Formats: sequence, C-alpha cells, structure tokens
Amino acid sequence: MKKTILSILVLILLFSCGKSDKIISETDIQNQELLSQTESSSDLNNTTLKKLIFKNLDDIQYSEELNLPLLSKVASNLKIRYSSIKIDETSSINYDDKTVFFILAIVERNKKSHKASDYEDLGSYFQRKYLFVNREDGNIVAEEFDNNLSYYDNEAIRFSKSHILKDLVYLNESTPAIAFYTEASASSRIVLYSEKKFTLLTLADNEIKKVLYQYPIRMTNGDSNGGNTYQIETLETGLSFGDHKTNGFFDLIVTKNFSYEEAFESDSENNLAEETNLKIKKESEKLKFNGKEYAFHRDDRHRFLE
Repeated sequence: MKKTILSILVLILLFSCGKSDKIISETDIQNQELLSQTESSSDLNNTTLKKLIFKNLDDIQYSEELNLPLLSKVASNLKIRYSSIKIDETSSINYDDKTVFFILAIVERNKKSHKASDYEDLGSYFQRKYLFVNREDGNIVAEEFDNNLSYYDNEAIRFSKSHILKDLVYLNESTPAIAFYTEASASSRIVLYSEKKFTLLTLADNEIKKVLYQYPIRMTNGDSNGGNTYQIETLETGLSFGDHKTNGFFDLIVTKNFSYEEAFESDSENNLAEETNLKIKKESEKLKFNGKEYAFHRDDRHRFLE
C-alpha cells in the first residue's frame, strides 16, 4: 500500500514538473515578443546589462546633471558668450570618469535669415550642439552641431529641450551609449502635429558616432476645429535590446502602439450628443546594426487617418 502511494506521489511530482516547464516555456515565448523587463548578466565582465531602454515614455527618467562651473569653462573653450547658452534647455550626463557629454542649446539674436523676406522677422536663432568634454578643465574632446534641430523662434515648427535619459545604455557588453530625444511640434491649434525623435550616440576615437539618429518614438497627426471636435492618430513606442547581436551590437526591438481618437462636440441645434471613438493597433519592428548605424526606413503611413 505504501509503495502504491509512493508511486502515485512520484507520478504527480513528475507531471507537475512537466507542466511547470510548459508554463515557463510559454512565458519565455511571450517575453521574446516585446520588451521584457528582465536583465541579463554579461559573461565578459560580470556586470548586469539592462536590456529595457523604456517600455513607455511615461516611465522615462531623465538626467538631472548640469555642472554649471564646468559649463562656464566649456563656453570659454568654445569662445562663445556664456549668456548665449540657454541654460534651461541645456542637458548633460557623465559619460565615464574622465568625460562629460553636453547637449548645448545656443541662441543667436538678431541673426539674418536667408529664409525671411525683408519684411519678415523670424526672431532669435536656436542651435543644438553635441559635446564631449574633459571633466576637469572643460577641454573639448569632440563636438558637432545638429543642423536638423536648428530653428528660428517664429517658425511654424519648433524643437523642445533635448531630454537625456538618466542611465547610459549598453550596445554590447562594453560599449556605452547616450540616449536622448527631442520633440518637434507645430504651434497651431488647428494642425495637431508633434514628433519625439530618439537618438543613440557614442564616443569612438574622439569622434561622435550617431548609431541611431532621430528614430520616431512618438508621433501625433490630426486636425481640430480649435475646440472639442478633432481626429488624431498617435504612435507610441517602447525600446529594448534583444539577445541577438548583429555586427557586434544587440538588435533593437521596437514595440509600436497606434491609437486613433475621434471626438465630436455636442450640437444642441441638431440634437447631437458629444461622442468619442477610440481604435488601437499594435505592431513591432526589429532594428539591426549594419556596422555603422541602426538603419531604418521612416514609416509615415497612417493606420487610421485617411
């Protein structure tokens, strides 16, 4: 009798183990789908690599580092006036124990524009500059203007402060990268447009390398009557590194969440009540490093808007 009970218990245990393995396997498959928040350990230096960059934009933490005395030295080394730097739109982060990275916002007032006619005043001119500098003396290690983020104050499209993510991300076990995004938006109540563009860059041989440049991580397109009637399509993404590498860097996994919202305000004259419709669609994409950059084809197709 005891042998029979023991045999039954062994069978139950084996069955449970098999069922557990099946559950774990299914979970692993789901996690491979998109943006697992797990971390994997590197065999090379036994450090923990965080694979998740961000799951959604609301979860992002930003770098709050801004060494003003060092920034003053940087301005002197660049031979620009400290007052020309927009402090509230300048960001920085420590890259390593010797180097600091700055995204410098520089304003140039009374600059003539080839875009403007004699009767048109486009206002002050804003430029964005990337800098790696020595942490001790502010000497320039590498520098580069981003002309795609330059604009005049009165232009229709403007750019926000470039937000640097709090933590460096690792493209492989030994290569750190700085992650940041900048938002472009239209100053209009009728045209609903904005776009957050994400960049990854590194320092290699004292040169700035943009391994991912201005990938759209949030886009909104639509129109409005200036009130409560509008239609708008929004793309929001998440980013994480996969386990597989291409040309030495981890593949990037992108989750895409498209949403469409249509709203009509109430109209008492025509006896119409306020109405809102919402549609959602999910997609994913994998970006591979081609030896120079994470190449991607910009996709401006609307999923809902006609």
